[in-house]
Amino acid sequence: MVSSHGIVNAFFLFAVALVAASQAQHAANADSFMSGACKIVAGSSSGVISITFCMDALGSDSRSLNASHYSDLAIIAIDLLTSNTTSTKAKIDNILKDDGNGLKPGDATTVCFQSCQATYASMLQGQLGIFYNVQAGRFPEAMSALEKAANMVEECEKGFGKSNVKSLLTTENHDSFELAKLGALLLNEEH
Repeated sequence: MVSSHGIVNAFFLFAVALVAASQAQHAANADSFMSGACKIVAGSSSGVISITFCMDALGSDSRSLNASHYSDLAIIAIDLLTSNTTSTKAKIDNILKDDGNGLKPGDATTVCFQSCQATYASMLQGQLGIFYNVQAGRFPEAMSALEKAANMVEECEKGFGKSNVKSLLTTENHDSFELAKLGALLLNEEH
């Protein structure tokens, strides 16, 4: 005879298995949405955004597992851009501090860093507006601001080359550029 304790245990194990299967299916669907979105965005970016960059960037944020719209993923890209912008501006601020690092007022390297400092400060001021535009469904405005941010970062990096000085911001500028482009491309798909 089967005991009631055995039936309860079997029912409990069955319920746990159902919950686990449901969560696995949800994660697979979310990953599938993100993967599909990244393939579409990479395909429409003319080589600017790779599937790998898109998956790595968006996958670094657990909210991507719950994303079901391009705008959900765009918010993640915007948040990552804000984080990168904040840390890059702090890096520039530290470089420009007069701490004996060899920078002189008016020299080419200092001028480049000051230009980039202004770029990143401007980007930080605009980030909240971009976020609110996405939340309000004003995707064209958000896309325009993200494209502007990408162009500003690109100019920051080019400034070093034009001045024949080594950029210490190449990685940060590249990441900011790609995150801004990623956000804009995701919103373009939502639009």
